[in-house]
Amino acid sequence: MDIQEILRALKAREITPEEAKKEITKIKTIKEQSSNSFAKLSKKHDVSIQLPNLNSACMDLEQSCTKNKENTPEIESIREEKISSPTDTKEAIAIIGMSGRYPDAGNLEQYWDNLVHAKNSIREIPLSRWDVNQYYDPQPFKKGKIYCRRIGLLENIEYFDPLFFNISPVEAELIDPQHRIFMQEAYKAFEDAGYNSSSLNNKKCGVYMGIMSNEYGMIVNKNYPELTNTTGNSYAIAAARISYFLDLKGPAISIDTACSSSLVATHLACQALLNKEIDMALVGGATLYLTPESYIGMCASGMLSPEGQCKTFDNSADGFVPGEGVGAIVLKRLKDAEADNDNIYGVIIGSGINQDGKTNGITAPSVNGQMELERDIYDKYSIHPESISYT
Repeated sequence: MDIQEILRALKAREITPEEAKKEITKIKTIKEQSSNSFAKLSKKHDVSIQLPNLNSACMDLEQSCTKNKENTPEIESIREEKISSPTDTKEAIAIIGMSGRYPDAGNLEQYWDNLVHAKNSIREIPLSRWDVNQYYDPQPFKKGKIYCRRIGLLENIEYFDPLFFNISPVEAELIDPQHRIFMQEAYKAFEDAGYNSSSLNNKKCGVYMGIMSNEYGMIVNKNYPELTNTTGNSYAIAAARISYFLDLKGPAISIDTACSSSLVATHLACQALLNKEIDMALVGGATLYLTPESYIGMCASGMLSPEGQCKTFDNSADGFVPGEGVGAIVLKRLKDAEADNDNIYGVIIGSGINQDGKTNGITAPSVNGQMELERDIYDKYSIHPESISYT
């Protein structure tokens, strides 16, 4: 019996409070055994995902049973809150591998250390990208100009070993660096999960990649118009490169939903796993800002911060600062990951996507739309909002 079944049986007086407490003890024992695999999350990268708090639910129910052996209103109120149990894992997805690079962080360990120490990794756009002074004007909305000159920069994007991936150096020069760095982190994520090329060969593993720009193609066309490479900057090829290299047989899908691309990719991968279309998934994304054109467009729309700092949810927020990065995670159905003795970093209990519909601007979010989605997910997966946090 799970928590909900215990509550229903108790309300219907099919079991006594003492019997309910015994069932709770069983669930707590299972939860404690399962938590050993959840605890692995913090051992390697010091990252934690907070799951619904079963102990709290059990304590509440035990207290209610102790106070009164009848079916009290307190028990009814607990039932109505739909407190969920992390042992209900039939639709859970395990994260078994990960890798990434971010501003001032060449790996996830450094990235976590930067977060712990509240490091600000925003800097001025370097000349190695483009000459910001040529386009900068502090007065907003000047045609062809930018009023934000800062970025969260990913370094060493030019370094790539093409022969490792069976790509010729000549071809590699024409490949979007977003493709290249994603291939690198994808391979590292598989390695982190304990899988090599031979174990992945012919596997039903889908690749879901978030990608939203094609600036490198613009650079190539502008500076080398005589060169043609139909695959080097194709979105369709971006996700397929690692599938081709490792001989993966699941779908390879590139997704562009702007800022939510990688999250949408994660949702689609989870659905494919739950529907048993695939047995494993590689999910992630890559974003680089290589030309001034994207900054010019965002400044023209008033999106960027003149101060050059992100102040999310703060009254003094005046826009955002573009940030670069690349990341990849490896997913499996939780029951399969446990059966295969995979290292489990965390568990995805549920996910969902929607569209805000008509708002006061096509790029403007809808508070109501986001609230509706959250409530739908909480209800669908029996997640109690108060159980969500991070540690």
